[in-house]
Amino acid sequence: MITPDIRTKLLHRLGEVRHLCPDLRLGQLMTILGTLGEDTTGRTLYGLEDEELAATLERFADDLHRRTSG
Repeated sequence: MITPDIRTKLLHRLGEVRHLCPDLRLGQLMTILGTLGEDTTGRTLYGLEDEELAATLERFADDLHRRTSG
């Protein structure tokens, strides 16, 4: 389901995550998120719901944080 609130939060979080991996181009980041989302849902990036993409982004951000913190 598409809601303006989830889109706003998703885009904001995407900007935050982008700063955690500044060497990745946006297309590379979206490809990573698409692959992770497909692994979880069985659907491509095109078919992910916003909530599913947000959850995938959070998992990726958590992983990045663990890698850079330890």
